[in-house]
Amino acid sequence: MSRKVISTSILTFTTLLLAPLAQAHTGMHATAGLVDGFIHPLTGLDHVLIAVAAGYWAARAGNHGTRDMLLFLGCLLAGTLIGMASLAFPALGLATLLAFLLVVAVIAVAIAMQEKFVYVFFSAFALYHGLSHILEMPGQVAVAGYIIGLLISTGLLLALGSLLRQVVITRKPHAGA
Repeated sequence: MSRKVISTSILTFTTLLLAPLAQAHTGMHATAGLVDGFIHPLTGLDHVLIAVAAGYWAARAGNHGTRDMLLFLGCLLAGTLIGMASLAFPALGLATLLAFLLVVAVIAVAIAMQEKFVYVFFSAFALYHGLSHILEMPGQVAVAGYIIGLLISTGLLLALGSLLRQVVITRKPHAGA
């Protein structure tokens, strides 16, 4: 096995093992609608870091990364819809099946197609995160408003990451440095 495969595999396993330690979903915040959905990504360190990192990565080709950021938001939305289906049909066990399939997909792609790993990593994170938001919601909430707020705020964090990438690559060194 090549060093790249081994290091990618170690990074994948480490990321998957450390993900539950994010502690952003403690149940201490309200989930009543649009405003709460908008505010949540700004108050959860996991959201801020992953969305800004995904936006930064999306702008890697020198463009604004719109397609890749829409992929991230689409996966976040898909996760919320799967979460809603999991609540509506609990006997199907969609959440458990999805979590298992995501872990398998991330590991398989990390080993077999390293150039696609980041796509799968960010997509899997967004999908699982959307799913977990719905499964952690209390019964009586304005789900549609919450999801819309969540998507808008996450989109802004993605744009911030893209903007950060543009600033970093166009930064000129100081004359004295």
